[in-house]
Amino acid sequence: MDKFLQGCAAVLIGVILILLIGKDRKDLGLLISVGVSCMVALTAMQYLKPVLDFIHRLESVGNLESTGIRILLKVIGIGILSEIAALICSDAGNSSLGKSLQYLSAAVMLWLSLPLFTMLMELLQRILGEL
Repeated sequence: MDKFLQGCAAVLIGVILILLIGKDRKDLGLLISVGVSCMVALTAMQYLKPVLDFIHRLESVGNLESTGIRILLKVIGIGILSEIAALICSDAGNSSLGKSLQYLSAAVMLWLSLPLFTMLMELLQRILGEL
């Protein structure tokens, strides 16, 4: 929980610095925003490590197919990264690029998910074939 509070404090300090410095120097304000975002992402990774360990344990205990788990993790990662990048674009005054990035990431997530949809379709065909 200490890391979370430190992350919150870093964000608040970053916001204050951006408000103070960003009025005169937009480029410096953007750099502060990117730096704080990276620091928060690294902090979040510390909280996500046990979750990933649990998913891998669940995968081995439940005899789940690792391809599906890997695809889900990639999709989650792409979603998080694209959201952060889109927010940074918006902060930089270019929200149209941020929206374009979100559109691109949605297309990539759907493309990555095709094997999952295929597995689901095959499962449905087996279930319906057995009825």
